[in-house]
Amino acid sequence: MLVSTLSVPAIQDLIKKSFVMETTKPGGDVRMVFHRETGDWTSESKRVHEIDRDRFAEAKMEGQSSAQRGISQGYYKDITRKTISVTRLISGESFKALTAHKLVQYATQTGKDVVDKTELDMRNFLGYGTGTSYTDNGGFTIDTTVGDGLAVFSTAHTLKNVATTYSNILSAAPSLSESSLESGEDYFAYNVMDNNGQRIVMKPNTLITADKATMKNRAARILGSMSPEAIEGTANANAGVMNTYKGKGWKHLVVSFDVTSTDANDTTKSFNWYLAALGGMPETSFQGYYVSWLSPQTAPAEVNQDKWTLSYTARACYGIGAVSGKGILLVQATS
Repeated sequence: MLVSTLSVPAIQDLIKKSFVMETTKPGGDVRMVFHRETGDWTSESKRVHEIDRDRFAEAKMEGQSSAQRGISQGYYKDITRKTISVTRLISGESFKALTAHKLVQYATQTGKDVVDKTELDMRNFLGYGTGTSYTDNGGFTIDTTVGDGLAVFSTAHTLKNVATTYSNILSAAPSLSESSLESGEDYFAYNVMDNNGQRIVMKPNTLITADKATMKNRAARILGSMSPEAIEGTANANAGVMNTYKGKGWKHLVVSFDVTSTDANDTTKSFNWYLAALGGMPETSFQGYYVSWLSPQTAPAEVNQDKWTLSYTARACYGIGAVSGKGILLVQATS
């Protein structure tokens, strides 16, 4: 457990020193996975509700009534507000010494800790998305279910108004390649449905990988090259042939989802990849939400003149959740 008051004896002795300031690895492009909404302080949660139109007209006989069609409610998800915060308490003596060594800004940047925690939650939402919950770095249970009560990624997702089920985990867990991407595209073309079992349009436009060099290089070759001379050390017999994925304009997001809830490496997930429909109108993209009630806020330093201590606090209030697993496909590859 960390001590409550920050004291740094190493900067107050008689030895002349210089210091190396380590920086946290950024969370990557994870914010682009979620729709951003603003929470209303009249409630501690925000409900996002699916609604579907009963489609297709029918032939009408002369003098007879038209076919009756309406709209129906699908699943919903209540995204609940939580508050995160962090405080650093620094003695006056340490503050003066930190200032002398030009380290005070580094030592008191609690706002960055709040941003890092928010992005860690987003990355864990993807990485732990095959389960219905996980335990975060503070020991709290985090819900990772969607509106049908199943995990974000499941092979048995249900639809509200019909008995049809769907999976958003690609079977056989193929490694990332052009052929496996084609399987992912076919999933979007044939297996994304509304709650009445009717196919809807969600076109994949984003490939998500971890920050593993092999995965980033594969993605770069598949999405950006004309056709390389060699692929992972093997000569390419079709070098120079036009790459059909190059003109699709897909994005490649690098997200460090291959971590534990304490941001330690979890290499069992490093070869996982996701294909997703992101951005644009919510109804045609993955229904993942980041709802903000209070953006990261750094409070003015509080000074206890009696004890001569300075307190630096930052906080934020938000919730993360998803209405359904539609619009995002997980591939649990191992190589």
